Amino acid sequence: NCKNVTITEGIFGEVWIDDKDQDFPDPMPKTIKSYTLLNTNRMEVVVITWGATIVSLKAPDKYGHSADIVLGFENMKGYSNPITNPFLGCILGRCANRIKDGHVTIRGKDYDLTKNDFNGKHHLHGGTNGFGRKIWDSYIAGCSVVMSYLSPDGEEGYPGAVLTTIRFKLNPDNKLDICMRATTSKPTIVNLSHGSMFNLAGHDAGESELRKHKVLLNCDRWTFADYTDPVPTGAVRGVGGTVMDFRIPRVLGEYMKKIPPGEGFDHNLCVTRSGQPGSTFVAKLWHVKSGRALEVYSDQRGVHLYTGGRLPPQVVPEFLSTYDLLKDIEEDEEQFEDHRSDEEDDDEEEMRVERRYKRTSKVPKKIEFISGKRGARYKKYCAFSIQPQNYPSAIHYSHFPCSILYPGQIYYHDLTYKFEVHLSNYM
Repeated sequence: NCKNVTITEGIFGEVWIDDKDQDFPDPMPKTIKSYTLLNTNRMEVVVITWGATIVSLKAPDKYGHSADIVLGFENMKGYSNPITNPFLGCILGRCANRIKDGHVTIRGKDYDLTKNDFNGKHHLHGGTNGFGRKIWDSYIAGCSVVMSYLSPDGEEGYPGAVLTTIRFKLNPDNKLDICMRATTSKPTIVNLSHGSMFNLAGHDAGESELRKHKVLLNCDRWTFADYTDPVPTGAVRGVGGTVMDFRIPRVLGEYMKKIPPGEGFDHNLCVTRSGQPGSTFVAKLWHVKSGRALEVYSDQRGVHLYTGGRLPPQVVPEFLSTYDLLKDIEEDEEQFEDHRSDEEDDDEEEMRVERRYKRTSKVPKKIEFISGKRGARYKKYCAFSIQPQNYPSAIHYSHFPCSILYPGQIYYHDLTYKFEVHLSNYM
């Protein structure tokens, strides 16, 4: 019954990409579609076909005022930039979270994946061009928006061709269902999640309001990771008596500063399940002043809590293509000109310019903020992400839930965001 929900299709923008399958060598523009889902409670969700990304999500507060509560960009220039867009609002895959050393072994065969995290040591969220940086096919099916993408064999180092389908459905009672399905042609790793970053006070409310959020997690254990390396060691520890214990509501800001080395939460916790199949309650977060509350339901065994400690992202030198992304190099240029003689031929000059570029490119520029929607400046600790998924690097530990998908099997993940309004602080 779609009488309480409307879906409007539109055009979000264009992006120029190199299509290896086309006959013409020049890049071709690809249209990015947008879909606006609106219900009678004035909740509005906008998704685009670039990475199956949630661009905006507007929900009313206890005074009836609607505000956008997810981080994002206004155009494709922001989303297509791999430096300033660290997986904001997109599908995380083919494998969400980290894989240690970017190396996996499946049925005795070794595979090296793209290393795009922790200074090029680990694999993160499917690689530099994972599912969140692909253009998905899309259509409207009844009350839902369906998107699909065929990942070819060998993409980002993964074996097997994987067909993934995502279904977005907004319900009249302010529930957003994100249903993920995948099949494969070869044994491979599949672990899908969604990377929306929330601030229930508003996407531009910043760190001060994020720290006022209250958090409740249905988790009694966590996958231990040393603070010097974010990948789990394989140990599973209880949360009792630690800063990971959110089994009763806690104020987020009081616990963020206690996480060594003071970078906030970027940890995976183990969901307490009843043993019954299907979705279960995972987490609840709410902002007392606005009254907005978010409940998360999922059928996955783990949930990753991230409080934006890596925003804005560190610029990786391999991605740098122009001097405007580097630190000020005027001093290096002056020294170069002083030592340059008129007798140098063109070849020697070209070699020296190349050496100078390699030297300066090792020093990445420090980005102060990410330019978001409506002039918002996204800085460190400006939002949180709650990502139900399998345990990180599960392929390396036999006692972690299996992350391998075989031909003939269907991977499924049902994720639900439920938005509520609390008229008073009852907890």
